[in-house]
Amino acid sequence: MIYFHERILGSLIGDETFALPYWAWDIPQGMVIPDMYTNNSSSFYHTMRDVSHLPPQTADLNYVSDTNLSPEDQIDINLAFMYNQMVSGARKTELFMGCTYKAGKEGYCNGPGTIELAPHNALHTWIGSSLNPGREDMGKFYSAAKDPIFYAHHANIDRLWEVWREAHKQQLDIKDPDWLDSFFYFYDENLRLVRVKVGDVVDTIKLGYSYEQVHRPWLNMRPKPSYPPKLARQMLKTKEKNKLEMLSRTLVSSSELDTHGRALDASLTVKVRNHWRKKEKEEEKVIVVHGIEVKGDAYVKFDVYVNLIDQFKISPKFREFAGTFAHIPGGGAGKKKIDLKLGVSELLEDLEADQDESIWVTLLPTTPSCSNVTVGGVRMEYIK
Repeated sequence: MIYFHERILGSLIGDETFALPYWAWDIPQGMVIPDMYTNNSSSFYHTMRDVSHLPPQTADLNYVSDTNLSPEDQIDINLAFMYNQMVSGARKTELFMGCTYKAGKEGYCNGPGTIELAPHNALHTWIGSSLNPGREDMGKFYSAAKDPIFYAHHANIDRLWEVWREAHKQQLDIKDPDWLDSFFYFYDENLRLVRVKVGDVVDTIKLGYSYEQVHRPWLNMRPKPSYPPKLARQMLKTKEKNKLEMLSRTLVSSSELDTHGRALDASLTVKVRNHWRKKEKEEEKVIVVHGIEVKGDAYVKFDVYVNLIDQFKISPKFREFAGTFAHIPGGGAGKKKIDLKLGVSELLEDLEADQDESIWVTLLPTTPSCSNVTVGGVRMEYIK
């Protein structure tokens, strides 16, 4: 879509070299809405944005609600969050990109990747107008493209796919023809209807464009545990031994929470078997929060932590943070149950819990709308 949009614009102004800009919100210099989108004399100006988030306000890449953080603190959290979403939590293609569709009625899957959930979904919500019920325009799928910044936002998402492949030294490893041969129709700059396969657009060089290189400080923002790992493990064992509730609820078995799922109307801590074994070199341990069902028409977000001791120390700046679930309503997939997969091999190593028989996984609601969310269960898997 971005590719054809760019070509159409270039054709309209008679400039074959025209290129869309990307909004580099993942680096400190880019963590404010660019001036070209806030100047009310510019064609990129849009009235349906949260006025409290205009410059000099620093973007919140893991947005839930407004905070009183200083710009410096917000930048630090953003960089730590990017490290999790791009590096430690996304060491496999499926974790970063999400699951791949297959042909047939049973081929549908709903397992979004790290970068799609946030910063993608979170920034959509952060930008949208707080005066509108669904934070339109950017905060809802049906209206998001009315805002010109939509295209710069998505150009950066596309750029981060290239950055991810370079950072992990990984080429596309999805060989499934069901996915590569899936196709879509777009109108090109000559008003011709063109059929494009997924396999046609996975290489930006073949499409005729590349991205300006910028420094990526988040690559070196590996977080540290909020408590010394040995002390944390002792505290967890003491709580378990004394049969104290961890946070609000404790569940010993985690294969299935309830027949119809467990409502996420409060924080939920689940004891999960670690299934320790000598893993193969290329395998990744993955926490799977499965059977997520979202009802209602509001932005939904909850965070996932491992071996959390102190709810006052909840932040992507701490190693216990495993990832997030952020859901924008209106995308047409709300009736399907969703699986959240989070890579945790590096996290467990840093918490010195990689060989423990079990770990504690906490689902922490961050929006009131989580009362309309049910979760089927939490388990551990391996991904090759």
